[in-house]
Amino acid sequence: MAQLTPGDSATPTGAQAAAAYLRELLLRPGRYRRKWEQYAERSRLGQVNQLAVAEVLAHYLWEHPRAQGDVDVLPRQLKDTASRALSGKLLSKATLGLFTDAFGFGTFEREQLLKLWEGSAHVRVLSGPRAIREDKAVVLGRPRTKTLSLHDHHYLGPDGLPVRHRVIQVIEAVVDGVDRVPYRGDTNALTIEVGQGFSGLAGPVYQPMAELFVVDMLLAKPLALGETATLEYSASFHYSEPPPPEFRRVVQFSVENLDIRVEFHPDRLPSSVVWAVWDGMEGPIVEREPVTLDSQFAVHRYLRLAEKTAVGFHWDW
Repeated sequence: MAQLTPGDSATPTGAQAAAAYLRELLLRPGRYRRKWEQYAERSRLGQVNQLAVAEVLAHYLWEHPRAQGDVDVLPRQLKDTASRALSGKLLSKATLGLFTDAFGFGTFEREQLLKLWEGSAHVRVLSGPRAIREDKAVVLGRPRTKTLSLHDHHYLGPDGLPVRHRVIQVIEAVVDGVDRVPYRGDTNALTIEVGQGFSGLAGPVYQPMAELFVVDMLLAKPLALGETATLEYSASFHYSEPPPPEFRRVVQFSVENLDIRVEFHPDRLPSSVVWAVWDGMEGPIVEREPVTLDSQFAVHRYLRLAEKTAVGFHWDW
């Protein structure tokens, strides 16, 4: 069962997680990338030019000195600082602040970087190979909301089939007049029930593409730009054939505070379970980490931030 949202097998430290997100921000097409590329004599695909980044940092310090000597600092003197920061080998809070100020990161990016830097072993940036193919992303269109918090609770029955999925989600409107949010799944063998934050369903399930089924859920009140809402909804499943033994959350853009829990019935327990990262909505597993059931026959994982990835649990009977 895959759920789609409009967001390394080794667990990194907070500094390494922040560095990974920092590299991601500087490699994305846009103003952050253009800021260092203007100083790069040449750039390699998928790599940040460290001397060009040092140039950005130096220019900022010339205009906003923080210590004696900053007005005369040379870019080459900051190359090691840039290199250590981008690799995560040495990324102090002060250096992180210098990067955010020099590149003019927005409030969202600043908060994510700080949360990651301060984080624990469970605070991770997950940027998978992809979340969804570009041609299919075009069909889904641009998001009208962003997710501030998402709790996935997935339950399997005594026959090993999914029986229920419960979601608690906090969203923020990124445009004016948001009056609905889509529920997206890979099957139409389900019944949707809306709770807190909703007034009902907009209509029947529709199919924007072959592998995806969608039903629009109407918000209790339209949201203006920047407004938030706490939502609760659930789905019950009626599979005629067993689906793949997995729960996969596809993050099309980004999701903060992603919490995934899968609970098995004591009459049908899996022989093994792995925490997995997939190559998108349709691709194979590219990273896996064995996990064990807790006393409630469940597995659980919390991520502070997930971006453009597909993550979840896969099991064998």
